[in-house]
Amino acid sequence: MSKPESPSLGINMLGATEATEEVLKKFRQLISSAKDVWGLLEALDYLEASLAARPFSAPLINASRELLTVIAHGEYDNIPRLKELVEENVEKLLRRMIEETEAAAEIAARRLENGDTVLTHSYSRSVLRTIEKAVAMGKTIRVIVAESRPVLDGIEMAKALTKLEIDVTLIVDSAMRFMAREATKALIGADAVTADGSIIARTGAGLLALAANESRVRVIVVAGTYKFYPETVYGLMVESPALQEEIVPESHKKLGIKGYAPLFEFVPPHLIDALATEKGLIAPEAVPLLVKEEFGEWPPRLESLEKLFTKAREELKKIGAKPS
Repeated sequence: MSKPESPSLGINMLGATEATEEVLKKFRQLISSAKDVWGLLEALDYLEASLAARPFSAPLINASRELLTVIAHGEYDNIPRLKELVEENVEKLLRRMIEETEAAAEIAARRLENGDTVLTHSYSRSVLRTIEKAVAMGKTIRVIVAESRPVLDGIEMAKALTKLEIDVTLIVDSAMRFMAREATKALIGADAVTADGSIIARTGAGLLALAANESRVRVIVVAGTYKFYPETVYGLMVESPALQEEIVPESHKKLGIKGYAPLFEFVPPHLIDALATEKGLIAPEAVPLLVKEEFGEWPPRLESLEKLFTKAREELKKIGAKPS
């Protein structure tokens, strides 16, 4: 299987929640400012391109499905009404992400003990809010943060943590195994929680989980259920976005050296001790139960995004064809 082309980093620079918020707000702005059906179709093109840029982002996938369902099957007969529906649903989705992130972080924070040393990597709002809440509870927490190459968003995480006036140590990714022996807990954010309880996260999460398991350190993934990715019950063939020539020094490119740095990876459930969600602390094996609770059946029957995009475009064209 060939490696994917290097993406423009764009939303891949952000955490999963921040990336989804940015896309939703931009999509809302494009819909709101559209002067005709062609403007609305351009908004759909933007949403589709964003999904292609970050194909593992369950928050973005789930939010897109809800918005596309509104457009493809919604009750509207003119553009102003459609704009109202999109505005209402974007607000609802943004509010849900905030509420579930806060609740999941609260659950995880209560599992941290005074004096804990937390090992983490990359930038995750869910993990950041967990530590912020633990500190607000009066707990003394030390954090070890891996830099998370090639994006280096672990450095941004370390900066954010310093505002809490706690002990923060930034390490290179290759030192995670060495430093795991100093940790008492490991926290990971996620782009997605798959049907079998695996997670998809920034590359390096697997190394962190392996190192933590070797050192008998509990691994807790902080993720609201808006990050659950039920379609993965049927498998997932999409490859991770990756950087290629961007990571190779110019002097080395002349020697014909190629680069490859995947931005996301799978972490299997046997390396995860628990998932902290807004519904409580659960074992990875319990994910199907929560998915069934959310969708009413297991496995869930969901209309594909490809079909929803097609139907949404057809509905918009019908609106455009109506006499003004």
